Amino acid sequence: MNERQEAVYIISVAAELVGMHPQTLRVYERRGLVDPYRTPGGTRRYSRADLDRLLFIQDLSSAGVNLEGIKRILVLRNENTRLKSQVSRLRRLLTQAENRWSTTVGPTVFRIGVRQKRHLPDIRRENPFV
Repeated sequence: MNERQEAVYIISVAAELVGMHPQTLRVYERRGLVDPYRTPGGTRRYSRADLDRLLFIQDLSSAGVNLEGIKRILVLRNENTRLKSQVSRLRRLLTQAENRWSTTVGPTVFRIGVRQKRHLPDIRRENPFV
């Protein structure tokens, strides 16, 4: 478990760190916006990732987004992260497949004047500097 996922902050400390009232954190939990770890005794423990999420919620709320809108934004944000991860994995697999294909087929298969036919779709590569 990395440092961002370790649930170490009790509700009063978490609330102070993000500048919110502890009751606000409880409301956000009831609304499904945050899901802190619960100890066997039922005490809430917040991680650094939870605090970052609370700060993001606070920014959206300050911008005038209501709690239902915030909830939808968080769902879309998680879906976007999941899809980016999946695209990254598929790109990696495609590159591996292209490398295997190019080394097994080799240049001897192609005759002069015959254009190479690709069996894999072209994908747009992200610019890493954006």
